[in-house]
Amino acid sequence: METPIVDRSQQRPTNSATNLQVCPGNALPFGASLVPGGVNFSIHSYYATSCTLVLFEKNSLLPMTEIPIPTEFCIGSVFAIKVLGLDYEKIEYGFRLDGPHAPEQGHYFDPKAIVLDPYATAVGGRDVWGSAIDFTNPYQHRARIVNDPFDWGADRPLGTPIEDLIIYEMHIRGFTRHASSGVQHPGTYDGLIEKIPYLKELGVNCVELMPILNLTSSRTLGQTRKQVNCCSTTGATAR
Repeated sequence: METPIVDRSQQRPTNSATNLQVCPGNALPFGASLVPGGVNFSIHSYYATSCTLVLFEKNSLLPMTEIPIPTEFCIGSVFAIKVLGLDYEKIEYGFRLDGPHAPEQGHYFDPKAIVLDPYATAVGGRDVWGSAIDFTNPYQHRARIVNDPFDWGADRPLGTPIEDLIIYEMHIRGFTRHASSGVQHPGTYDGLIEKIPYLKELGVNCVELMPILNLTSSRTLGQTRKQVNCCSTTGATAR
């Protein structure tokens, strides 16, 4: 389905099927960002010859629409497009990228595949930790758009001298997930907060969190045991 290209100043829906209107986007920031009247999508690929924005209704298996990004919207090797009239809370998205398929040169472009935005601020799909991969679902991890800036208020770094730090490195989920932790919110940030008195009793004055980005769970080969693979990220900018 083709989506009309319009001038930036004419921000009225012109596609009656999707009620969406597009215009050239901003190269920065990468990823999806909210702009007046819609959402700006930007992705960089030096070797891609074309890029299509794929939009899904949240939790829907099939795309609601696909919007090829015109070459005149490109800024160098950045594909950028602004989609107007889009309810960001109800959609998920990905990209199709075409280009050379030359594994010996490190290129694996496949326009049939829908790829996750590397700058996604949230990732949906496979929401049950440790669930088996569904090979019938071609796009299991969906990029989502969030708008929840955190106000730190008057909070400031404590400024403890580095030589005085007693650091406890932990994984958020693993630290309180077991019932022996005795917290009301196991496996969460709230669970960690509940354990602050315990940490202070140990003399700990600094907590270092292992990757708090979106990562996948995996099953050990030949076993049913599940493990957290902190090196297997599904979204390095998703929290």
